[in-house]
Amino acid sequence: MKKIIGIVLVALMTLTLTGCWNRVELNEIAIISGTAVDWKDGQFQLSYQIVMPSAISSQVGGSSQGASVNVFSTQGDSLRGAINKASRELARRLYFSHNQVLVIGESAAANGLDSLFDAYLRNTDSRETVSVFLTKGNGRTILEQLIPLEKIPGSAIQRMMENESRNGSATKQMTMHEVLVELFGAAKATAIPGLTVAGTQENMNETTKLSQTNTPSKVRLAGTGLLYKDKLSGWLTPKESIGVMWIADQIKKTTVSFSCPDSESQEKSSAIRIIYAKTKLTPKLIDGQWSMDVSVKTQGSLVELKCDNDMGKPKEVAKLERQIAAEIQRMMESGWMALSATKTDVVGFGKLLREKHPDEWKQLSADWPENFAAMKLNYKVKVKINSTGMSGTSFKKTQEQSGP
Repeated sequence: MKKIIGIVLVALMTLTLTGCWNRVELNEIAIISGTAVDWKDGQFQLSYQIVMPSAISSQVGGSSQGASVNVFSTQGDSLRGAINKASRELARRLYFSHNQVLVIGESAAANGLDSLFDAYLRNTDSRETVSVFLTKGNGRTILEQLIPLEKIPGSAIQRMMENESRNGSATKQMTMHEVLVELFGAAKATAIPGLTVAGTQENMNETTKLSQTNTPSKVRLAGTGLLYKDKLSGWLTPKESIGVMWIADQIKKTTVSFSCPDSESQEKSSAIRIIYAKTKLTPKLIDGQWSMDVSVKTQGSLVELKCDNDMGKPKEVAKLERQIAAEIQRMMESGWMALSATKTDVVGFGKLLREKHPDEWKQLSADWPENFAAMKLNYKVKVKINSTGMSGTSFKKTQEQSGP
């Protein structure tokens, strides 16, 4: 009996052994750190930023003289067709598990991205956590740029976006999952951060250029691209984008520059560091016209002051708070003017109306882009200065008061 029990236990234990059936050999795969989608000659062009094995080995103690990545492209009538063509010029299997960024060229976004989104929904190898970007040029150009201090440009762009989301709030980091969720939402629209190559037309695609103290060009976050359904509907400048972020309650931390309240000059030479912001949206229907009350409450610390206001006096502090509030309102007005012109709801108005007024939403949704653009916004901004720093007055005024 004991012998039978022993045989059964051994048999059960063997069932739990998985072995190495799904083992991945590094010398058999091409690790992708970034991808790009463009539209060229009536076909999709897919570009791949492949991590060179020498770059991986140098990270663990070796050294590398060549480029850390290689970029190549394939074309096809469909995305899957383009991917399959990679085997014709690459001896290794494409490995997307480490893909950090997806850069969509303006040509592809204008043509329509339904094939791209459908491919992501159907492909089990796709990473829904990949960060998505738009560019006014070609996506491949972004992937070709080497970035100083960084070995893998795709990973560097990802961290660049994370830093901006935490500290600047001029645009919001968007993963493929978040993009799809918003496109399936009430407004069927989304905002995607933009990338550009700033500087000269000389590409940073040679390692020798990294030895220069001033690189000729660099990858930079630049504004926001807007999608309605699956196509590009417009662009927002960085200033317009941050105004939209205030409306959409997406501000985490940012810096607001403002002019002095009692000065004829409009120079924005003072600044407050925003550490808290909350926007409340309230839809209203008056005489058959929908409007949206936008109420903002925010707090921050002065980080630069060139005004003559004495921050030791509550009245002067209140005057400065009103000046900052007016500047934030101007930012929102600028953002709304640009956004309404595109008729693209990326601020959640449609979602809010569907939740709060479902019956009215059924009528509004039939022509939501037009109804959205026709809405009037009513602003109310309240600013609280938590700290003025170690000095209650500007450096210039303190210097004048110190005497000869």
